[in-house]
Amino acid sequence: MCNKLIMKLSIPEIETIKWAIIPARQCVNFIAEETRIATLLHRSIIALSNQDKLLYLAHQHIKELGNDLTGINKLISDQVWLGKSAKEMISNDFDPINRNGIVGMWVAIEVAIEDTAILILRKDKSVLELLSKAGVKLPKSITNPLIESDAHKVYKRLEQFSRKNRSVAEAYIHSMSVLNIFFTLPIDIIKTLSELNYVRNCILHRGGVLDERAHIEAPNLSSHIGENYKISNEKYMNYFEAVSKFSIELLDGVGKSPYVRRT
Repeated sequence: MCNKLIMKLSIPEIETIKWAIIPARQCVNFIAEETRIATLLHRSIIALSNQDKLLYLAHQHIKELGNDLTGINKLISDQVWLGKSAKEMISNDFDPINRNGIVGMWVAIEVAIEDTAILILRKDKSVLELLSKAGVKLPKSITNPLIESDAHKVYKRLEQFSRKNRSVAEAYIHSMSVLNIFFTLPIDIIKTLSELNYVRNCILHRGGVLDERAHIEAPNLSSHIGENYKISNEKYMNYFEAVSKFSIELLDGVGKSPYVRRT
């Protein structure tokens, strides 16, 4: 992992954190923390894979001192399977850690978008008119201001409306624009996020095996259909870059929106 990439996610302190900015800020912090943890795990596993000789030397030294060998013997015994597991993980380019990492990062984006929308729907009475004008069909049995359950119903309508003929990243951007939060992303980032969402779904629903939908949602992976797709470090960092860009642009968009006024 690259610490420079984690540093890209640092945020200038805001004297007063406005309510609308909290979900996006939490998203940025989570993604930075997720990658920091992955970096620590990678380095720990590399160290663990090479501990055999160090443990042997420690055993010899403790024996020469005449001290109790129980603890070091336990470490040596555990090292047999721990060292083997560490070597296997390294040979797989840390795929188990990387796939868990990208699932967590994508969830952070989903939650940030939904929570931002829910907060705005509940706190700004004028938002329902914005949705109606945009063409979102609102539930009939709602009151204004919205209670939390109704806010979730309205968000689902907005989500469904925004997904028509749009990729998932484009839908998120459109959902926010309806709520007067504007930001854009380069097309390559949007495509990478679409691929990430597809891979995430494959991991959670199909054990990581890619299916025919790759032709539509992740064309770059079409040659791997039917395979249990491995998330290499290179792929992980590519997804991390895209998620980082999205979360930072979202945070910037919220910060410039009518819901946040800096003094």
